[in-house]
Amino acid sequence: MAGIIVSGCGQETKLSTSSMKARRAYHEGVSLFEKFYFNEAMDAFRQSLAADSALAMAWARLAILDFTSENESGARDHVEKALLYSGNATRREQLFIRMWNHYIRFSRDKAMAVVDSLIREYPDEAEAYVFRGRLYEHEKSLEEAIRSYERALEIDTAYAPAAMSLGYAYSQAGEQEKALVHMERYIRLDPGSADPRASYADLLLYVGEYTAALDQYKRSLEVKPDYWYAHTKIGEIYTVYGRLREAEEELTQGKMGLPFSKIREATIVAEQAHLNTMRGRYTEAIRQFEAAFNVDSMNVSAAYGVVHALTKLEKFKEADRAVQRIRTELERRNLTSSRAMLGFYLMKARLFIEQDRLSEARAACDTALDFTTALTRGAVYKELAEIGLREKSFETAFDACEEALGTNPNNPEALLTLTKLYHATGDERMTQEIGGRLLALWSNADPDFEKLAELRRLVGPGRSPVL
Repeated sequence: MAGIIVSGCGQETKLSTSSMKARRAYHEGVSLFEKFYFNEAMDAFRQSLAADSALAMAWARLAILDFTSENESGARDHVEKALLYSGNATRREQLFIRMWNHYIRFSRDKAMAVVDSLIREYPDEAEAYVFRGRLYEHEKSLEEAIRSYERALEIDTAYAPAAMSLGYAYSQAGEQEKALVHMERYIRLDPGSADPRASYADLLLYVGEYTAALDQYKRSLEVKPDYWYAHTKIGEIYTVYGRLREAEEELTQGKMGLPFSKIREATIVAEQAHLNTMRGRYTEAIRQFEAAFNVDSMNVSAAYGVVHALTKLEKFKEADRAVQRIRTELERRNLTSSRAMLGFYLMKARLFIEQDRLSEARAACDTALDFTTALTRGAVYKELAEIGLREKSFETAFDACEEALGTNPNNPEALLTLTKLYHATGDERMTQEIGGRLLALWSNADPDFEKLAELRRLVGPGRSPVL
């Protein structure tokens, strides 16, 4: 499972508690968290605290779980408890708590300084190297991240989170074979858990092997039928297929598998809004996005969705205000030099394209490229192809499409742009050929899937998929 999730302390042998019940529940919670079984992990940490309410590390683990679940306020409350009780903790534990306290407060430079101290004083701490690797990834230092993950595996060859992290990092670097090797190792290290199969599926999804990815996510559910992450990713694949009703069911089931909070409920509403944008129901989507904001004013995903919906309705002034809101939130989170800015500049490029401010759109794409990896730069080239199409710079647009399809040759967004390009240049044969690939992909799409309607306007209503 991708993300800033750092799991249990692979070499942790001591815990500052005299309660054996607290100790057992704590270690069970760490094991469950490593598997990304968040509800079960939360129950275990609470059991640990019921036995020893002053166990600082249990409070810290609850904070990490909250933060991972996007419950920022809960994370801050729990890390404050961890700091309060850390006076009786070991030096190792104190550094761990301080490290996460800084991270939860978006002070990544301070978090890096503390994790370096932790590694210097306790060089056997595999978890610290994984944490450091995540920080390197945030700051676009992929090679450094890979070295950190490799060092974690040298320290503890059975530390599954390090193998998983290496798989994702090599995928971002565009080295798919190495990525798959490490994910296969992750499966071997934890064959009885659901996440290794789901993480392996992620690598297939990234390169457009949708059928194979779907099969792996379903195999993950054979291990744990209610595994929230696999349901979420199946929902994402269904959105690729245009099967929006099924996507909504899976996405909702995925979020329901996370710990209950108002944030979770707001995210479900925001996901429903995103699906409504795919149906062309922009006014309804905006209402839902705003409802999500009323519960969670820091929901960046909803903010991006609002910009998209407002842009489609040509409410550009309102969209500009929403962009500024996102920029303010990214600044608050100290993310303006991180890879999170890729989505921000892509959003700005799309807004400019819809306003025919094409030189500004191209500039936004050029900036976005600074925040890409080998895996993610295709999204920028897709927008550059759209710009070339609007400018009637067809050769430039075709070149950009080729780049956009380089990592994922089945990317439906890029294939739709390519179909539009062939249609604009009067190449009926290629319009039908590329359009036919999309018709095959969307053969079971919902009738209100807007992109299917757009495709049919290009290829004609009675065309059959080209297989």
